[in-house]
Amino acid sequence: MADSDETPHAEQNEGVPTAPADAGRRDDTAAAVQEAIASADVGTADLYANLMAIDGVGDIVVRDGVASIGISLPVPSETLREQLAADVVAAAESVAGVESVDVDFRASAADRGERIDMLPGVKNVVAVASGKGGVGKSTIAANLAVALADTGAAVGLLDADVYGPNAPTLLGLDERQPNATSDDEMVPRESYGVRAMSMEFITGEDDPIIWRGPLVDEFIKQLFGDVQWGELDYLIVDLPPGTGDAHLSLVQHFPVAGAVIVTTPQEVAVDDAARGLVGFARHDTPVLGIVENMAGFECPDCESLHDIFGTGGADDLAEQFDVPVLGRIPLEPALGTMDGDGEPVRPPGIDVPLVGRLELPRTHEERTRGDRAPPLACRTDGGAAREQLRITASRIAARLNEAAVTFRK
Repeated sequence: MADSDETPHAEQNEGVPTAPADAGRRDDTAAAVQEAIASADVGTADLYANLMAIDGVGDIVVRDGVASIGISLPVPSETLREQLAADVVAAAESVAGVESVDVDFRASAADRGERIDMLPGVKNVVAVASGKGGVGKSTIAANLAVALADTGAAVGLLDADVYGPNAPTLLGLDERQPNATSDDEMVPRESYGVRAMSMEFITGEDDPIIWRGPLVDEFIKQLFGDVQWGELDYLIVDLPPGTGDAHLSLVQHFPVAGAVIVTTPQEVAVDDAARGLVGFARHDTPVLGIVENMAGFECPDCESLHDIFGTGGADDLAEQFDVPVLGRIPLEPALGTMDGDGEPVRPPGIDVPLVGRLELPRTHEERTRGDRAPPLACRTDGGAAREQLRITASRIAARLNEAAVTFRK
């Protein structure tokens, strides 16, 4: 008998291949798997965004009892990926005819498709704001940018806190003047995979910044439009505290994909954060959620957790405005420590009651030391704070995907 050209899974009809006899059954099973994942609400508990709602479930192929499922995440967070994989497997295995599950993760940052001439290559503009100063907003913004970049995303950080720029200090960038292109566009400085631009690059280090509203508006537009950002998945914008001119300039001139509100647990910070949240809502800017900073301190001697600034503030705010708490970042003394052999007798920093001395650089000499440790999101000694920052970054990215999908619909 002559060898046949037919494949094991196809039949032929007058030379035209036809689908295997069980193709319809496999399609029905794949559809059932998709429905099972949707019904299980996979992703909501960890990402605060249902995988189906963010177009996170891709191709599903069922063959010989094995379900192969493609999952698209905005960032490949290892911790969240393990839990999501377990939830996907559990949902898929509940379907009759599925004996095992193979999950394939891919990273994909959603693109709303809303662009302006000043930012032609930026997919998502993300505002990081707080109602008041002193809650660690700039520290959170810088570490979130680093955490996103560490997963492979293309990330920029715009330090739009025109009254107190801190990004160069936080990222260890001590060179002052940015380079320029032949078209007189400024080239962002780069550190830890983040392209950064700050007013501190183009003003004197100790010069006071006293500007009225129209100047702030013009300068914000320059920081966006006169900078060669290139192709970015995320442009994180660190705004000044409060709800002033910089915030209005941002939401009026630029396609902000979402805002993240930073607060500490105590009531006075939460009250001010609520005002910031309302301000974004009034300009139809999606509020992705709340990040609670300084959420407890674990004593290194007694290993007890001390709620120095109280508890529950972010939860109350989240319930009031129906947004999630994206992360709780504990106080971490390692935040500003510096490596190296030449450690001074008294480390640079500031004394905090009940906590001790936080080694935050305070002088120009301390800020420009070449042996400064990297941002907490990249440090192996970052402990719970590092892990929370990385998880929070993943949740923000997922919420952005959800907002982008909603926008496109």
